[in-house]
This record gives sequence, structure tokens and C-alpha cells, in this order.
Amino acid sequence: MAAWPTPIGPTVPTNNVPAEHRTGRGRLFGVTSRSPRTLRSEPVIVEAFSRGLDWFRPVAALYAGLLVVRRHDSMTHPWVAFTTIAVLMAFSLALLAFRRRTTWLLGVEVLLAVAGIFATLLADRAEDVAAGQFTLPTIWAAGCVAGAAVLHGRIGGLVVAAVVSGADLLEVGTPTQTTWHNILLLFMLGGLIGLAVDLAREGMSRYEQVVAERERLRERDRLARVVHDGVLQTLAFVHRRGEEIGGEAAELGGLAAEQERTLRRLVSQDGFLPRAVEGVDSRRDLRLVLGAHEDDRVSLALPGGPVPVEATRAEELDAAVVAALDNVARHAGDDARAWVLLEDDAESITITVRDNGVGDEPDHLLTAASRGRLGVSQSILGRARALGGSADISTRPGGGCRVVITVPREEPA
Repeated sequence: MAAWPTPIGPTVPTNNVPAEHRTGRGRLFGVTSRSPRTLRSEPVIVEAFSRGLDWFRPVAALYAGLLVVRRHDSMTHPWVAFTTIAVLMAFSLALLAFRRRTTWLLGVEVLLAVAGIFATLLADRAEDVAAGQFTLPTIWAAGCVAGAAVLHGRIGGLVVAAVVSGADLLEVGTPTQTTWHNILLLFMLGGLIGLAVDLAREGMSRYEQVVAERERLRERDRLARVVHDGVLQTLAFVHRRGEEIGGEAAELGGLAAEQERTLRRLVSQDGFLPRAVEGVDSRRDLRLVLGAHEDDRVSLALPGGPVPVEATRAEELDAAVVAALDNVARHAGDDARAWVLLEDDAESITITVRDNGVGDEPDHLLTAASRGRLGVSQSILGRARALGGSADISTRPGGGCRVVITVPREEPA
């Protein structure tokens, strides 16, 4: 497999956010340039989850404290409950000031949630615990599950949900219907938030790759314009003047023409759908495929932009063009030239191969297959039909030959 062309000009780091997404609509659907919590670019939705969790923790601790106040008279050791709530509140308020989020800090949060669950065994009576009394942290423990999902995606959310659920099961002894209900909610919380975060980060990565590729193509187009306005025109002038002067100048003009074709192919290579973008079907720019056939006897006229085609269809179209050019080389005469025109619209692709050779009788061409010459019937007409299109071939003695291949852009359903 051929290597993708090396980018010309500066590339855009994938951890940089384009300016257009730091204002207006980008503030809602874009990415943060640098998250203070993870110290890297993050989707806005991930930052929104993190900010919500920062305020959820103290509110959840306050709610747990209100529940303790309401039932402290029935507790065996209410001081354990108040101490637990005080620790949870202090930790929650500290996270409002300390915004960095790391795995070890998540571990501390999980440890506090598990310790608060087991502290319920000391604070409450055994019969209340067995009856399914709320644990001391109550919904505060769900915060660490959501925090793990935001930090490490759905895997982190599910793992921490399993840890908290295990603590709940050990604390209650014999699980009640409420216990199983809460465990199910924990797994749904960790899994769904984690899935949303994973999808957001994956989408951001794809978006940054597209932005980097777009900037690379813009730079290549700029360089192509500079080269076209200067070097290519100079080489074309040297070619024409060399042919006019003749002799050694004609040889020099031929070398200039060859370098012009090589340079023109180089500046037109924009590598549609680079290999770095994973999960995308393999497609090839048909301009680059056909451009390999340009030489001193074959001239190409190609669109200015990419012509992306599924790789298999591009190979079949290229094989049909090769067959047409082979017929020119074999039967059109030693001085014959060929021209290849590629046209692209929204639904179909048309390739025209024309030559100025000796031509042939139309009936002679149509009966070639019966004489064992299968280049036209199999390599050109057969391939066009297999791709869901058609091929029209016209010729006359002394008038050269013209092959027009028209196929749909995508494989018919």
C-alpha cells in the first residue's frame, strides 16, 4: 500500500482549538482550549459535567446532613453521623477551590464514600440497617461514580459503581428491594455518563483531525497557487520555446515539460481522508489515481477539488482507463496523443479518453470480441456495467477514438 503524501507546510496541533469555536455557537458545542481539571482540551459537555459535580457534592452533603438531623434521636452514636457529614462537606467544599482532578483524588473520594457507608453500621441501630435505612452519605456516594465516569469514561464509571455497590451490599447484609434499586441506578449513572463522555471525547478527536487536515489542505492550495503562478508557467514557457527553437533547446524543453507534469501532480496531491482518521471507509482521490498516467503522450484535465471514490471503484475505473490508453498505444499510431478528461458531479463520474490516432471502422470495433479481442468488451464496457454505469465508444477512420465512461459515484444499492 502506497504511503500517504507528506504534508506540505505547517500542521495544526490536535490539542489546539480553532478560534472560530471559542466564540458564539462554539462555546456551547465546541471544546475548551485547556481544562483546569485535566490540563488538556476537553469537550464542553465534559466540562459541564465537572462543574455540575463540583456543586452537586456540597448540596448532596447538605442533604445527607438534614437527614441525619431529622433522625439523630433514633441513632445509637449520632456523633459518628455528624462527624461523617462534616468530613464529606469539608471535602466537597475543598473541591470547589482545588479544581484539578486526578485518579488519586478520585480514589480519596471513593474511600470517603465507602467509609461513610460503613460508618452507618456504627451510627444506626442494627435493626434499622437491616430494614434498609439510608446510609449516611446517601446520594453523595453517587457523586464519585459520576466523577469516575467523567474522568475515565464508562469503564471508570462502572468500576466505581461496582465498588460502591459492593459496600452497600456488605453494609446492609441482606439486600432489600431498595438496595437493588439503588445499585441499578448507580450502574446506569456510571455507564450512561461515561458513555456520553467517551463519545464526546471521540467526537472532539475526530473534529480536531478534520480541522488539522483542512488547514493542511488550505496551505497546500496556497502553495499550489504560488507554484502555478510562477514555476509551472515558467516551465511551460521553456517547453514551448524549446519546441519552437528545436535542436538541443527542444530536448531542454522536453525536460521542462516532464518536470512541469511531476510538479503539477505533486501540488495537486491533497490526500483525501488521511490514514489518521480511523473508522472511516477507505476512499481514494480519483484525480491522484488517474494522474499517474500523465506523460508526454497523455494529457489530463482534472477537477480543481478532490474526487473521493471508494477504493475498489477507483481501481476498476483506473483499470478501464488503462485499457483505453493501451488501445491508443497499440493501435492509434506512433504519433498519436491521448487526452483524459475527468468530470465530477453530485451523483456520477464521467471519464473521457480521446486520441488523435488513425481511428477504426465502427463495425470493426463492435465485432472485436468475436475475433478474440476483449480489451473493449471486457476491460472497458464490462467494467463500466459492473460498476452500474455505461461506456460509449465512437471512432472513425482518421478521426481517432473516443471512450466515454459514466458511472455512479457510489455503488448502487
